[in-house]
Amino acid sequence: MHKKVVSSIILLNLFYSCQSQDSKVVQLDTFDKTFKVDKFYQPRLSKTDEILSSDVKKMDKKAAKKALETAMFSKDTLAFYKTNGRLPAEFYVESTNDWMTRKDKPIKYFGYQYSTVAYDAAKDSLAILNKVVFPSLSMTENNKGEFAYLTATKTSKNKSDFSNILSFLQKNCTRVNIEDTSSDKISCWENKDFYYILSNEDRKEEVISYDSSGNRNSKTTDVTDIRLHIYSKDYVRAMRNENVYLPDYLPAGNGKANK
Repeated sequence: MHKKVVSSIILLNLFYSCQSQDSKVVQLDTFDKTFKVDKFYQPRLSKTDEILSSDVKKMDKKAAKKALETAMFSKDTLAFYKTNGRLPAEFYVESTNDWMTRKDKPIKYFGYQYSTVAYDAAKDSLAILNKVVFPSLSMTENNKGEFAYLTATKTSKNKSDFSNILSFLQKNCTRVNIEDTSSDKISCWENKDFYYILSNEDRKEEVISYDSSGNRNSKTTDVTDIRLHIYSKDYVRAMRNENVYLPDYLPAGNGKANK
């Protein structure tokens, strides 16, 4: 009887794990470092290739409109390059397609970065954290297929979005003191597996509309640009061991600060 219960629990865990991997939206509330980045992005890359290889001019209006409104994604190969004194580390990791690295020879290859290159900010949903939806998401894996880091972004008109994300971090993580040298509001948090870097910038956005007579109307509204980075601590440790440049907002050590 005991063996049957254990087997049932294992099967149930596998079911929920697979269900999470196959989801159309990354659930950042329950995200863990076993997440398979390539499995999430492959169908999206295939759809992007399908759209790019299609002749939009030969589609009917409905199909063309759907194609143009579909989010599109890219996959870049990442490699190690020498900084040559430009950064306070011996190496840095960059895409082999970047304009600064195209003429340079990679020291060795690191992995892959998957990016959202076109999306509808109002309709698309790629990740969610504490009920806050992110329409744009980039993720990176190393050459072993292990999660390295991600960046989720959104421009929000809802003032509670940022506070909801912050509330999740305050409840589930420990705050880490960092030296903020940017103009954005930024904070760093950690749990046993990840560093979470949260930043926001408030600004005004122009909203343009037209009335029934075709007259143009313009008004400004308050918006907040939200950016959330999640770094695997395994990745951070590996990069420090290899003397690879990391963003300044990541803590220098692994010690925990008070909440």
